[in-house]
Amino acid sequence: MNDDLDLTMYEDGAGLVSAATIELMEAISLHLLDKGMCHVALTGGTLGGQFAEAFVDKLNLNSADLSGLHIWFSDERFDTADSPFRNSKPVRDGLKNSSVTVHEVESTDHGLNVVEAAASYEAELRGITMDICVLGLGPDGHVASLFPNHWDQSLTAHAIPIVDSPKPPPQRVSFSMNYINASDQVWIIATGAAKAPAVTQILEADPSIPAGHVMATQLTRLIVDTEAFFTE
Repeated sequence: MNDDLDLTMYEDGAGLVSAATIELMEAISLHLLDKGMCHVALTGGTLGGQFAEAFVDKLNLNSADLSGLHIWFSDERFDTADSPFRNSKPVRDGLKNSSVTVHEVESTDHGLNVVEAAASYEAELRGITMDICVLGLGPDGHVASLFPNHWDQSLTAHAIPIVDSPKPPPQRVSFSMNYINASDQVWIIATGAAKAPAVTQILEADPSIPAGHVMATQLTRLIVDTEAFFTE
């Protein structure tokens, strides 16, 4: 078993999203009080989208000055800016708190190719360390847009181009594993029975999946519901 993981379990996905977003807001408040700044990376996928929407709701209800909060995305689908598949869409569409700074990956609308978009995001990220990087988990063990058998571990820049994702769209921009692991904290969130095999592999520190390589500098959390933890 991976003794370096902090495991938290909730009864269901709704409970996980509610509790984890509250914890995230509390962590952000502490960082802002301590440093005046907090860098948070959000994720995509079904659960990641639900998490982002709940997080945005809490940001909108918060009356405190959040001008030191910067939101990033651990990966992004390289598509048009208005694409419903963009991981940043829930934040761009829902965020009303103007004191928060959001950093989006360039879209196809800007006339860049995916390599250039990754380079542009890399330039923005230079000198930045994520205080908290929230990652979803695929049934195949992928995190961000780092997929098994499609993961070039030699690419170590903060943001890297993905040109052959097995899930559409094939072109994406993703944090590298090096940059994910440079985060102070990484929270891997997972719900549902389909994620249970990958969760088990993480608990066993299985290096055959990208998620098995995640290890933050200070705290690595695995946050799951009961279906994702228990297997038949």
